[in-house]
Amino acid sequence: MSTPMERLRAAGWELPPLPTPKGLYVPARRHGDLLHLSAHGPFGSDGEFTHRGVVGGTLSLAEGRAAAAAAALSLLASAAGTLSDLSAIRGTLRMTGYVNAAAGFADHANVLDGASEVLDTAFGPDARPARSVVGVASLPFDLPIVIEATFVIGADDG
Repeated sequence: MSTPMERLRAAGWELPPLPTPKGLYVPARRHGDLLHLSAHGPFGSDGEFTHRGVVGGTLSLAEGRAAAAAAALSLLASAAGTLSDLSAIRGTLRMTGYVNAAAGFADHANVLDGASEVLDTAFGPDARPARSVVGVASLPFDLPIVIEATFVIGADDG
């Protein structure tokens, strides 16, 4: 059986460097069998943001989905930095995406699917989260999306 990292690499995805907090918080905090991750933006392999702008305005739906995928990879980088091995993750309990969307844009769920595809690749569709997505008028650093998540850690109950 392959590991989450092997499945991500096979799909052409690599984790970016660990993001540096942009305020007074930590990117990840573990509590028992839960790993809570602060909102992460779309970081690239150079440690810089991959996308900036407004989905449905300066960015297309496809660009918004790509930004969501990059944000999910950033979440996984923080998880790997905290846990040392993504194989310790059983699945994603909860995920919330905040999309910097143009007025009238209505395809927020499709944008967040870009992140869900990354997590499905890493952990499989049986590990899908409960999730919410919200359109907002702006985000820090002119980001198109930020995503927060909670992962379940430990041995499989089944």
